[in-house]
Amino acid sequence: MARTEKTVVVERPNHRVEVAAKKRLQTRARLLEATMKVFASAHAHTPVIEDVVREAGVSRGTFYLHFLSLDEAVDALASTLSDQMTTDILPVYDLLKEPWQRFSVGFRLFLKRAAADPTWASFVTRSNAASNHKLLVRDYMQEDLRRGCAAAQFAFGRLEVAVDFMMGASVAGIGALGLGMKDPEAYMDESVRMGLVGLGCNS
Repeated sequence: MARTEKTVVVERPNHRVEVAAKKRLQTRARLLEATMKVFASAHAHTPVIEDVVREAGVSRGTFYLHFLSLDEAVDALASTLSDQMTTDILPVYDLLKEPWQRFSVGFRLFLKRAAADPTWASFVTRSNAASNHKLLVRDYMQEDLRRGCAAAQFAFGRLEVAVDFMMGASVAGIGALGLGMKDPEAYMDESVRMGLVGLGCNS
């Protein structure tokens, strides 16, 4: 009986498709970087798309290939920056088991980032990040507050109110530290203390 050999066809990646995809990602990254610069520096007026495309060195049409509106670009950048920050602190954060400790350390690390990076702080403040319900940090905070309440480490009525309150306090603190102050460590200490008091922490 004759043996039939099968020919295996290996499909090679389309180089042009790969280059185009890489270029799209680079352009999107440039637009997001420009968005942060524009929002961080435009204290006298509300930024518009023209400001972003001028900063990025691209056309308005190119902007619309990536985002439907400036709000969409701002939301994408806020999510990217916040989620990256959250991911960066996880090695330290995940070592902590008690909800009140996790809240305290996470809150403080975001404040420390603001003191060290005024551009980041300015964007976070102006982008209205506290109202973005898709942020990874919000998910972690919500879970820590839920667990802390269940363990009687916190005492508050409604979880969503507690999360909104602490997200707002975080953004306010980020804004203040981004503008600079004499004793940022003392400000952070008091911010964390007041956050715990506001949550009814018994530790």
